[in-house]
Amino acid sequence: MPDQAPDTISTSRTACIAGETGLSRHETNASAAAAYYNDDAVTAFYRLCWGGSDIHIGRYDSGAETVAQAATAMTRYLLSLADLKPGSRVLDIACGYGGTLRELAGHGFHAKGIDIAEACVEEARRINAEAGLADRIGVEIGDFHNIDSAADSWDACICQDSIIHSSDRPQVFAEVFRVLRPGGVFAFSDILTAQKADLTLVDAAFERLGVRGGDTMRDYRAMAARAGLEITHAEERRHDIEAHYDRLAAQLRQCTSSLDPQAVSRFGDSIGRWQQALAGGHITWACFIARKPA
Repeated sequence: MPDQAPDTISTSRTACIAGETGLSRHETNASAAAAYYNDDAVTAFYRLCWGGSDIHIGRYDSGAETVAQAATAMTRYLLSLADLKPGSRVLDIACGYGGTLRELAGHGFHAKGIDIAEACVEEARRINAEAGLADRIGVEIGDFHNIDSAADSWDACICQDSIIHSSDRPQVFAEVFRVLRPGGVFAFSDILTAQKADLTLVDAAFERLGVRGGDTMRDYRAMAARAGLEITHAEERRHDIEAHYDRLAAQLRQCTSSLDPQAVSRFGDSIGRWQQALAGGHITWACFIARKPA
C-alpha cells in the first residue's frame, strides 16, 4: 500500500545538496548530468546494454523480457495509468533517446521532448527520422529545472527515472506544475531510497550518476504536494528494478568485446554496487501519477 504523504516535506538530503556542493538556489547540477550522458562510453553502454531506445527501468511481469521489451512495457503501463485524452499535448521533460515520444506519437498524442544532453537529443532525432516521425515529434535541448514553455501549456508531462539526476528536485516539480494546464497530469517514475536505508550503500550505487541518495517515496509525494500537485497513484515496484539490474549485468557480460575494457570494468563495478544495495532493500523504485487541480 502506498505510504501517506506528510503534511510538510521531510528534511531530505536533496534539500541539503546545494549547500554541500556550493550550488546556489538558482544553480543545479544539470551540466554534470549532461556531461554524463554525452560521454561516449556511457552512450555505448546504453545502446548495447540498455536497448538503445529508452533509458529507464523496465516492467518485468513474466521474467522473460529483454531490457528493451521491459522498458517499452513500463512506458505503456505508465501511459495507461495517466489515462490521457486523445490528441493530448504531452511533454517528456527528460526524453533520452525518445522511446517514450515514439510510443506517444504512435497512439495519436502530440509529443515533444527535451533533454539536457546533446547526445540524447541527436540520437532521438535520428531514430525519429528513421521511423518517419521527424515531422511529428519535436526534440530540443532543455533543462527540466527551467522548462522553456509558457504556463498552463501542456496537457501532460512525462518523466521516467530522471528526477534522480537533479540536485533541486522541488524545482522540477514546481516547473511541471507551472507548465501543466489546470487538470493536467504528471506521470513519472524514479529510483528512490528505501525507508531506513544504509545511505553508504545507496551513495555508492548512485555515484555513477553523480548524485546522492536520501529521498524516499514519502519525500517525492511531499515535493509534488508542495508544488501544488495532487498525487492520485503511487506504486512501489522494487522487483522491477532488481530484475532490471540483473539483466544489465548479463547484458554487459555479452558486450565485453564491443566496449572499451576500462568501461566494462567501470560499469561492471557500478552494476555490482547497485545489485548489492538492491539485494539489501536499500534502493527502491516507484511510479506516480499526479494532477494539477482544475
